[in-house]
Amino acid sequence: MKKIFNNSYLVISIYIIFSFLIDILTNLTLSYTFSIGMILRGIFLIYLVVGLLIKYNNKENLYIIFITTLFSILFLIFNLNVYSLSLILKYDYVIFLALFLLSMYKTEDKKINRNMITISLILYSLTIIIFFLINHIFYDKSLSDTNFNKVFHAMKEVNVIITIVVPYLFISLEKRKNFIEVFAIIISLVASILIGTRLTVVIFLLSLLYLLFKKFKHEVKTKKINYTDLFIYIAFLFTFIYKFKATPLYKNLQLSLKTHKINTPWDVFTNFKLFDSFVLNNRLKYLKEVCTKVMNSNILTKIFGSGSEYGLVHMDLFDVLLSFGVILFLVFIGAFIYILKNIKTKKRPSYYPIIVIFIVAIFYGHVVLSPSVATIALVIIFNNLYKKRRKKILISSSKLEVGDQTSALFNFIKYNNNSDNEITLFLEDKNDEMVKSLPCDVIIKKHKVFKFKLRVLSKMLNILNKLKYLMTNFKEYDNSICFDTKSMSSNYLARYASNNQIIYIHNDYTYLYRSNVSKINKFFGIRKLDKYKHLIFVSNEAKDNFIALYPRFSEKAIVINNYIDKDAIISLSKEKIDINKPKNKKLFIYVGSIDEEKKNFKLMIKAISMVKEKNKNIFLWIIGSGKDEKRLKEYIKEYNMVDNVKFFGYIKNYYPYILKSDYVISTSNYEGFPILFTDAIVLDKKIITTISLSDEAIKIDKDFGYLSTKTDEDLAKTILSILQNDNLKCKKIDIDKINHNKTKLLSGILK
Repeated sequence: MKKIFNNSYLVISIYIIFSFLIDILTNLTLSYTFSIGMILRGIFLIYLVVGLLIKYNNKENLYIIFITTLFSILFLIFNLNVYSLSLILKYDYVIFLALFLLSMYKTEDKKINRNMITISLILYSLTIIIFFLINHIFYDKSLSDTNFNKVFHAMKEVNVIITIVVPYLFISLEKRKNFIEVFAIIISLVASILIGTRLTVVIFLLSLLYLLFKKFKHEVKTKKINYTDLFIYIAFLFTFIYKFKATPLYKNLQLSLKTHKINTPWDVFTNFKLFDSFVLNNRLKYLKEVCTKVMNSNILTKIFGSGSEYGLVHMDLFDVLLSFGVILFLVFIGAFIYILKNIKTKKRPSYYPIIVIFIVAIFYGHVVLSPSVATIALVIIFNNLYKKRRKKILISSSKLEVGDQTSALFNFIKYNNNSDNEITLFLEDKNDEMVKSLPCDVIIKKHKVFKFKLRVLSKMLNILNKLKYLMTNFKEYDNSICFDTKSMSSNYLARYASNNQIIYIHNDYTYLYRSNVSKINKFFGIRKLDKYKHLIFVSNEAKDNFIALYPRFSEKAIVINNYIDKDAIISLSKEKIDINKPKNKKLFIYVGSIDEEKKNFKLMIKAISMVKEKNKNIFLWIIGSGKDEKRLKEYIKEYNMVDNVKFFGYIKNYYPYILKSDYVISTSNYEGFPILFTDAIVLDKKIITTISLSDEAIKIDKDFGYLSTKTDEDLAKTILSILQNDNLKCKKIDIDKINHNKTKLLSGILK
């Protein structure tokens, strides 16, 4: 049964998004004994309780559940009516939800995506705006709480949702530009102005000023003042003030000032009754009256609460005390002290949204005993306080297939999949056989890319797919890595998944496009490298050639070559194979893709044929697959090399073949840093190459092999020289230390 609760994160996310719809359905069925909203929230409450009993059944949880349930039953015994049942269910709801969230956050080590709250806010606000437009056009063109109650029974609760979410979204704007959140803030402000409530607008202005202060303080400290952003925020503030007179809120405010006979703001703060009436809507006056009634009641009412509506003064802590009595008040306080104490607190949490929630709850109410508001308020509190144990890393790639890039990806995951990191791998196409080779705790997700003949249909479906991805993954991760430079889908996923975007550039694309600047600009332009925080190259040469064209990226660029899985290479190389090395021959080997444009096989075959004319003591093995296999076989025939070259095609474990060889050869036109070279280093094989490559620890042609130009004459001359006199001693390196240094470099850019 625990499987039902494996997707608790998704269940709560969906529940938050559709809270607005539940509220509307509640209003439409208020005439019934049990509204649809009450039934749906009752089902959700059962889900929470069963989840706590089955999946999160530790002693502390069971103890709190038992105490809460026991005194809830006693409350109903002394206050037996339908209203009391509704009231106690709301009370239990907030405690059990908080307990469930605490358990879920700690067990699964993940937060509810802030996008869920943002979307919920947008839906609430749009509903209000749409209703206003319909009401304004077709009906009496007036605004009042009564009119809005046609959509939402408790409009004040909707207003509180807007009030507590806006500061939460403002805080995120301090660190990142999120246009979805900006849109949510703006339309929620419009909605609150249409409702005509002062509280939300005041909090909005305070949040904007708070954001301006924090951003300006940080920018002054770092000496990087963004005058454009500053101008936009200030312009928005003054535009709002200038247009304020045209809003319904201003008219309501004028009417309220006239009713209360307020001439200056000072009058409000010097007259207690006026302050209570104008600011708190006579809450303090009503609190005094209710307290008097409760104090004059019998001892059972004081202990077990009034159980009636007169106990509610819309000041949450007082509501709990007066409506539920001393015992349930102490249970409530005790439960939340335990919950807040057990949240893994960040070093520097954002307290501002939490302070707003507590102020609203105490002085305005409609938080604790409103399921919709309580859900969003608790998620905001938990998201701001809870510190994840592990860094969440998204890696995006196109598909898993035999080759350098997939090997590099597997090694990256192997060396970074630990107790500090949670890795999620997004793939366009899941190769089930290869997925089995990944660690079982790596989360595998599919991001399908549609490719129909009808391009319009493909484009529409891909747009919908992207929107779906954004809803659940936008800025959800701590780090996002595009591991496939060419894949536009992988690029898109990584750009929007976090604030620390990283892209691997596995090849030297300046050479690939023959230094054609317009083609290079097009290739990197559509990949929007400006959006990435870090560009990782696998060789110094690829990085240097790129920076020569784009010097503005120099601070973002870093060289980190692929990990070397020494133990796996050595272990696999010991596997027995049926073929032996040709007798009395120097055996050269190439392993990799069969791609003529990139690998230049014509050069390789022609040069070895020239060597053969002077020294027949040479043989070549070629292992791999690709689009140009037919062309390769034609080269072998054309240069009369059938007896000196053996083509194997694809072989999964090629390490025993390398082990039998004397030299590894590559005639590539361009490369990042081939896995073949690191394989050769581990198996102590010298390398012959036509490109100079180096990384943070290895320089191929200096320490591990020979460098030739990309001409058949020079390559043949180099090979003949090696066959006659090979006196190179390969450098001894500590591969474990090299891998450790790669992890150290990565940890410097991973957040």
